Amino acid sequence: MGKTERLLGLIDNINEWSGRIIGPLCLVMMAVLMWEITLRYFFNKPTIWAHELSGMLFGAFFILGGGYTLRHQAHVNMDLFYSRFSPRGKALANLVGSLLFFIFCGLMLWKGVQMAWISLLARETTHSFWEPPWYPLKMTIPLGAFLILLQGLAWFIRSLTIAITGREAT
Repeated sequence: MGKTERLLGLIDNINEWSGRIIGPLCLVMMAVLMWEITLRYFFNKPTIWAHELSGMLFGAFFILGGGYTLRHQAHVNMDLFYSRFSPRGKALANLVGSLLFFIFCGLMLWKGVQMAWISLLARETTHSFWEPPWYPLKMTIPLGAFLILLQGLAWFIRSLTIAITGREAT
């Protein structure tokens, strides 16, 4: 196994495990919402925290799951023309699209680090009555951007290999 294959395997494993760790956040979010629904509609005792916490959990789930989603090629894709391309044509389309991908994710990482750092230094909280800390959620933005950039690098290498050789890299 060459260095490239080891790098691709490492990136895939990082995002596979991050997805497995992040996945249960969806279950926690559902439990929080069910708790709120039960208290609100059966006991007429709504909480001040459940709605906001579920939104924060969803935000973390969404941003941190990007690399896992890309690893499994589960992002929304415009297949009208793409599905008709040969493997080499698909690889070339991926390479062209990767330019925009890397610009977007690079900006998300750069600005996310700035935003998270400022939030952490200020010990920022939300503006609700509950006022939970806001900075842990903001810290997931650069982490999620990093994970999706890593997987995007693997996607780019695989596409480049197909475009040049006509064969898939593992």
